[in-house]
Amino acid sequence: MPQDTTRLSPLWAGLAILLIVALISVIVASSLDLVERELAKRLACTVFGLMLLGAGNILPKIILPIGAGKTGRTDRFAGAIFVLAGLTCVGVAILAPGDQILLIEAIVGISAFVLAGLNWLRLAQTASPDDSAKADAESTASFNKAKAQRMAIFLILNALFWTFLIFIADRLWGDVAA
Repeated sequence: MPQDTTRLSPLWAGLAILLIVALISVIVASSLDLVERELAKRLACTVFGLMLLGAGNILPKIILPIGAGKTGRTDRFAGAIFVLAGLTCVGVAILAPGDQILLIEAIVGISAFVLAGLNWLRLAQTASPDDSAKADAESTASFNKAKAQRMAIFLILNALFWTFLIFIADRLWGDVAA
């Protein structure tokens, strides 16, 4: 049975907005030379790790009525991977040498996405055809709400994935790519 995430939604939305505002503040402060470049890099990478951590924490709590069994397993695995990746990214931002932060964070982040994607592909191959029949039993409103919440999490994760790819491009080609 899907969990009702109505109580968590305003809290998670508020935290996501707070993290985005913090990230923009760090970028502006760095551009105005109010914060030194290495500290800005560490703070930004900490925010990216916290975003992964938050997305990984909420992802298993939003279960679509269609195929809830397999979706739930996939989401729990992806959630655990993203939480571990987020914790690792925060640790890297705090402890890693300044010139290696972006590369290590990118490797950790992209590895998390690859692991979650491979697990999803493995379970997608065993999907049963009766999953669409389960949607009729559930209310359309709860389905649409869960779908919208999952789309929001997907957009955050998609942005983080491309950010990690930009980190790698910056490391490989320097400022020409970034």
